[in-house]
Amino acid sequence: MKSSKPVIGIVPDFNEGEKGSYSVKNFYALRVNHVEMINKNGGAAIILPYDYGLIDDYLNSIDAILIVGGYFDINPKRYGEAVHPEVKLNEVRENFEYAIAKKALSKKMPFLGICNGLSLINVLHNGSAIQHIPDHNIYINHEQSKIDGYEDYVTPYHDVILDKNSKLYEIIGREKIKTNSSHHQAVNKLGDNLLISAKAIDGIIEAIESKDKDHPYLVGVQWHPEFESSQHDTKIFESFVNAAKKYKLNNNDK
Repeated sequence: MKSSKPVIGIVPDFNEGEKGSYSVKNFYALRVNHVEMINKNGGAAIILPYDYGLIDDYLNSIDAILIVGGYFDINPKRYGEAVHPEVKLNEVRENFEYAIAKKALSKKMPFLGICNGLSLINVLHNGSAIQHIPDHNIYINHEQSKIDGYEDYVTPYHDVILDKNSKLYEIIGREKIKTNSSHHQAVNKLGDNLLISAKAIDGIIEAIESKDKDHPYLVGVQWHPEFESSQHDTKIFESFVNAAKKYKLNNNDK
């Protein structure tokens, strides 16, 4: 039976199995709070395993896509740079995300990118990254856990200023919010046809979105709203699920 709720696909993380880890064989991983934030805001989350032959089937079966964060970076070769020593690669995940995200963009389905997901949106639009923020002493430390010593991402960490002309401002309704933070990279060159919808107090880009008025929802945020550190994070997921509902309706209740 078809779901009456919008179905939102999430690409999980990929980990190579090893002794002493969860499994000696390769495995997928995804924090539960991503699924919970979608489901409690009216969506139906499903996880999309890495199968290139099923990408079209996946995209014909879902109403939105979520690309989440992860302990890795997009290979700088994708934007014409050498790999920084602090860059961590996961090319199995990167390559699959790149392929499915590129097709999702062509279908103009609702797309929310979190942390790595923001980076992916930017690179897919010919943007580039600051490969290691600590190399630049004009910026604050954006890795929250290295300040307080543990991963308490429910506690807001720094201020973020929203562009009052952005979709993100329409969603949140405030010009200044406080968010959590867990990233050592950020947008450098902004991708084509994108706009900056929020910046941190030090100027680091914290959110981007599409300039294309025909795209119903293409938003990337650098922080982690799945931890629901404030009501603003809930509004992001509410708006994402609502966009998926409209996409589902406009595509004849697939």
